[in-house]
Amino acid sequence: MKKVFAILRLVRWVNLLIIAASMYLFQFCVVRLYLDAAGLDTTMTWDYFSLLVLSTVLIAAAGNVANAYFDYQQDMEYKPESVVIGKYISLDNVFALQLGLNVVGVLIGFFLAHHYGNIRLGYVFLSVAALLWMYSQVLKKYFLIGNVVVAGLSALVFVLPILFEAHLSDYFNTINLIMASDIILAQLKWYFLFAFVVSLAREIVKDAEDREADAAYGMKTLAVVLPPMAVNSIVVLLLIAVMVGLGLIQWNFWQSGLHKHFWYILFFLQFQLLTNIFTGFISKSKQDYHNLSVLLKLLMFFGILSLPVFYWFIKMQ
Repeated sequence: MKKVFAILRLVRWVNLLIIAASMYLFQFCVVRLYLDAAGLDTTMTWDYFSLLVLSTVLIAAAGNVANAYFDYQQDMEYKPESVVIGKYISLDNVFALQLGLNVVGVLIGFFLAHHYGNIRLGYVFLSVAALLWMYSQVLKKYFLIGNVVVAGLSALVFVLPILFEAHLSDYFNTINLIMASDIILAQLKWYFLFAFVVSLAREIVKDAEDREADAAYGMKTLAVVLPPMAVNSIVVLLLIAVMVGLGLIQWNFWQSGLHKHFWYILFFLQFQLLTNIFTGFISKSKQDYHNLSVLLKLLMFFGILSLPVFYWFIKMQ
């Protein structure tokens, strides 16, 4: 049983649940909602969509395992209490685990791409697996590059379901689909940007938390290269950009009479952002950055929670 829990920690099961929930909720609360309203079917049935989620989760899990594999020595020195490699699972088995997860995840991706007649989509899964491996081994050592890669891949979970709806362009001569597509793509844009910017801020904060260890191992992350005040300022600017973007969405909601949507964003996202910005200004110690990282994960949770909440608001109208 201890080995099972160790593997769950290794793959970061909470993050995997967030990925799966994001994909299911976006598919159900946005894609299906507006295509059903237009009298159209989605491309993917729930069983095939579940395979898409499984493929994504497996590749993400492999990336987490690879990251732990390459960070083994550093983690043993600077945070040995969190290390499970060597205690419950050997280094060789960790390597085999990430390889197996990647192979199964990519094969499922190619199966789905072949099933829906666009084999090129399979290379998306292969590219994601390769980028996660490169991030773990090389990219995270360099200024901002690794942060942007992880943030982009985090936001990609909202794009993947849309990629498999591409064949619906055959029906673009119908006004219903044009209207549904405009709404779906607009929401995709905002959720993608929200996930990207918040994830980018959190990755920078996590690097700031690990600044001492990264500097000792010769890494050139943003948090190592720049002084704490500059790092904090960049994080705060990113969060202010999120506030401004959400403010534009709130204004559109208010003008459209969607007042419940407006108040949800205000109370559960904007106020949370204010807390994060204040914490970002005063963060200095490793514990400060850890607390900010937790707050940013909470912000992401409330962002994802807006999917079922907004769906319920629409259904109640």
